[in-house]
Amino acid sequence: MEENDHNIPPQVRELFHDFEAEPPPQSWDLIRARLTGEQSGTHSPLNWSHLVGWFQPMNRLYPVLTVAGLVLIALFIWLGSKPSNQIKGQAMADQAKLTRGTAYLFRTHDRVSPYDSVRFFGKKELDSTGHFAFHRIPSGSYLLRIHVHPDSPHYPKYKHGYYGEQLQWNQATLIHTDHPQENYPVRVPKLTSK
Repeated sequence: MEENDHNIPPQVRELFHDFEAEPPPQSWDLIRARLTGEQSGTHSPLNWSHLVGWFQPMNRLYPVLTVAGLVLIALFIWLGSKPSNQIKGQAMADQAKLTRGTAYLFRTHDRVSPYDSVRFFGKKELDSTGHFAFHRIPSGSYLLRIHVHPDSPHYPKYKHGYYGEQLQWNQATLIHTDHPQENYPVRVPKLTSK
């Protein structure tokens, strides 16, 4: 050890004092280079080559994946905060399933002043069994209307109707999402000839 100990600080020599075999000379050279770099202030704990390598063409995938992961997390949070209410049911005409028609949903705050408070929310075509479903509905009060298509065998005796078996919107039963039901069946009333 004495032949390799010039310029080696005493504290480093003490580390190897109890060892039976000395480290090879190249180990001393590495230790010496490391110590002289730290003493001269050129050694930095942050390796800049790793940071620069991160943005080289081969490694550009890592920042893209990081951003994509953050976007997915934000998307899951946003979707989780969206309303989960639903309004679904079946349309009937003359005790039969109404398969040719459209369900319309209107959000309302006050049935007395329709032009100020009733707003169109969405529409769904009836399926082959007469069912309809509206999903992700914000809390509130709604009017549900069924419109019978002209190619339906029930038309023209049955043209439209509101939930609550009513022909007029101001007599319809309101649907409140704060007190949901399992289904909202709509029986379209038969038009009376005048």
